[in-house]
Amino acid sequence: MKHRKPAPTWHRLGLKISKKVVVGITAAATAFGGLAIASTAAQASTDRDSYADTVENTTFEQARKHYGLAQQMSEGATLHAWEWSFKTIEENIPAIAEAGYTSVQTEPISAIHNGGKGMIFTENWYYVYQPTDTTIGNWVMGTEDDLKSLCNTAHKYGVRIIVDVVANHMTATWGAIADRWKKSEYYHHDCNDGDVQDWNNRYQVTHCKLLGLYDINTENTKTANMMHDFLVQAVNDGVDGFRFDAAKHIELPDEYNGSQYWNIILNNGAQFQYGEVLQDSISRDSDYAKLFSSHSKNGGGVTASSYGSKLRGALNSKNLNAGTLSDWSNSASPSNLVSWVESHDNYSNSDRESTGMSEWQMTMGWGVIGSRSQTMPLYFDRPVGSGGSQPQFAEKSKLGDAGALIETVRGVGYRLAEPSAGDGAEGDDTAATASEE
Repeated sequence: MKHRKPAPTWHRLGLKISKKVVVGITAAATAFGGLAIASTAAQASTDRDSYADTVENTTFEQARKHYGLAQQMSEGATLHAWEWSFKTIEENIPAIAEAGYTSVQTEPISAIHNGGKGMIFTENWYYVYQPTDTTIGNWVMGTEDDLKSLCNTAHKYGVRIIVDVVANHMTATWGAIADRWKKSEYYHHDCNDGDVQDWNNRYQVTHCKLLGLYDINTENTKTANMMHDFLVQAVNDGVDGFRFDAAKHIELPDEYNGSQYWNIILNNGAQFQYGEVLQDSISRDSDYAKLFSSHSKNGGGVTASSYGSKLRGALNSKNLNAGTLSDWSNSASPSNLVSWVESHDNYSNSDRESTGMSEWQMTMGWGVIGSRSQTMPLYFDRPVGSGGSQPQFAEKSKLGDAGALIETVRGVGYRLAEPSAGDGAEGDDTAATASEE
């Protein structure tokens, strides 16, 4: 006999609701710790092809279908497990699958600056974005073996893993950089070896330092090959996709002597790849989106940062006008966009762009994002007890811990309702699970 899944309230009432909406509303309500409302490129020389290892794998597909997760990563909800360690994510994979997340996005996995402040968030969270080498494992995320174990467990539940990659720069502390990366020719020295001065100048944006961080010479094939080998190793370890931090700061192949950096590093065996391209007058969103998509079997593209800003504005004014919010405000195709209400930068940076937004606002926002087709919604998990009327970093959870979302996801689980006759059987994609309430 098949074990029957308990049906959530709206299913028992005969209501239908998009799974993306359910995940979105759950993510928003739990972000504050409260109770939720009821063209293919050739693959790299690698031992593993992520697409073949998952979507074309019978065992993985059985697990994916069991939890009703999207086959295409670009069409499913992704949990941004912000600052969770590999082990923490692995421990919560069953709850994550039950909650309906197709993928989980981690923080950068490379060696990083030591920070020197222990595991607190305050003025410490950003060191994961300051790499010192292209080896796998760091003091926030864990070891390479931890990553392998996470990927193995995630695939057993039909969930895929996206890792963040800092391919634009190294840390600002020269002495912390690994010896093999400590060569002057591996870095740009434009703007008098300083920061970007003119943000409307593409050359400066792609060749000068960002906040004092050593800007990798992305026209040097040696740096490209080292970054490529790092990504291939990650895929061999079980990773399925990549998010590229500060992608706008790396030139496109048609710029500046035909840089081949992207074409080299994106040929790595992953099935989904996208770049952080914060929109402005020179961001070339459509061109970046086409580039990432062309190197991904299962979709790819860029971030819909302007839409997130527009949505937050609507939430703050309490005017969710469909006419205004229907336009994605991006030159890239909607199918090549990753959407959000807030990103980790919106929440965590010193300008606190979204930090003070309330539970109600976030719930409404994720409802909008989740109800829309085409884009991949990325749900950012705030630290426990933080945001809204609470401190930006309440330090009720530490770097490496799960955030606010998982407390409710695990607590709700399948215990919200008892099975009843006529409820959808296991494996029936039309029957949502109680953990989605």
